[in-house]
Amino acid sequence: MSIKFTNLSHIYDKEMPYAFAALKNIDLSIEEGKITAIIGETGSGKSTMVQHLNALLLPSDGELAIAGYTIKANEKTKGLKKLRQKVGLVFQFSEYQLFEETILKDVAFGPKNFGADEKEAAERAKAALKLVGIEEECYERSPLDLSGGQKRRVAIAGILAMDPSIIVLDEPTAGLDPRGSAEMIALFCHLNRDLGKTIILVTHDNEVVYHHSDNVVLLQKGEVVLSMPTRDFFDDDERLERYHIIKPQIIALRQMLNEKGFDLGKDVRDIKTLSERVVAHYE
Repeated sequence: MSIKFTNLSHIYDKEMPYAFAALKNIDLSIEEGKITAIIGETGSGKSTMVQHLNALLLPSDGELAIAGYTIKANEKTKGLKKLRQKVGLVFQFSEYQLFEETILKDVAFGPKNFGADEKEAAERAKAALKLVGIEEECYERSPLDLSGGQKRRVAIAGILAMDPSIIVLDEPTAGLDPRGSAEMIALFCHLNRDLGKTIILVTHDNEVVYHHSDNVVLLQKGEVVLSMPTRDFFDDDERLERYHIIKPQIIALRQMLNEKGFDLGKDVRDIKTLSERVVAHYE
């Protein structure tokens, strides 16, 4: 079952003279069970789009079908609280949302809000904290005393404790050092590959998109320009130039070597294969 946008538009301040159409007639299907990257320049509508996925924003026109719910413009949708339990949204710099006096209480807040008792909420919080790599001795500390990367992990644990089937991540590696970014991406890949979670990832990092996503959606000025498998998207050099997409390093290196006389082909997608082809060129 896919997540489906049908002719969806979102207009901020719709009835005002300064109304702004952030999304325009979006027709899009997103595969469940996959990692889909949403890319585009700042202001292209990425964050506005993903906030529709758990009804933080509602369509001005059109509709969205997700997790068994259909959200239509100008119609009241019942059961949005349950939808928000199924669709977890991790905001950019989500650590700024931490507010409880201890880490354990903060992560347990979501399950309790959705009806779990104290014991169940604590158990789910501990399981989520373990999943993101927060040690048990930290549970009674204030979340405000943690490092930036640890705060991000606790914020994500708060979403995971609700056991959503769809996890939406808005620039999850922003502000993290390379090691923290790599660990964060490894976590999301684990959630998808091993636990079957649908991951929707908003990012400007084309290395992450290329190496870790299954599909890519390109937004420009509030419109979907392209939606396709990630490998197909990055295999077309003319497309990347047309839309001013920064090439992942392996593609840039492959292209440079081909221009120097190496016949590496377009199926080289990792450094191991590339090095093997270079060696074979000299044999």
